[in-house]
Amino acid sequence: MKKTKYQQELEKEPFYNIKDEEFGEEVKFEIGKDAFKGPFTCHEAKTILIEKKTSYGDLNFTYNVWQCRKCKKEYLDFKQANRYEKFLIINKLLEDELITIERNMNYNGKTFFFRFPKELTNNLRKEDLAEIKLLTPDGKMFLVEIKHRD
Repeated sequence: MKKTKYQQELEKEPFYNIKDEEFGEEVKFEIGKDAFKGPFTCHEAKTILIEKKTSYGDLNFTYNVWQCRKCKKEYLDFKQANRYEKFLIINKLLEDELITIERNMNYNGKTFFFRFPKELTNNLRKEDLAEIKLLTPDGKMFLVEIKHRD
């Protein structure tokens, strides 16, 4: 079976080909409910919240990080990490460096639709929601985010 471009790109990622024996013995741990919320502890002291700015071309982005007073190491909480990730995605869009999959459009007499390749749907469930954000007024460019229903 011929591999798609997406599969080829995915297989280049360092985490993709990790074998069970590379992990060693089994380790169990529990992640606390607030594990990804600041303030964090570094050098036995609480981190402080500071504002950071970054830009790409004319696009400016302001976000908050938790910084250690002693070593200046910075931590992103879950909310800010999500915001920063979206900024990086926008940068990739502007640079046109995203993995691209071309699909044929289908029409069932009422609406247009397309199918996701099965390589992308392993973690999807029928109950999931597709959140579609319109990027252009003509309706030809949009962003799709699949969200799990809780």
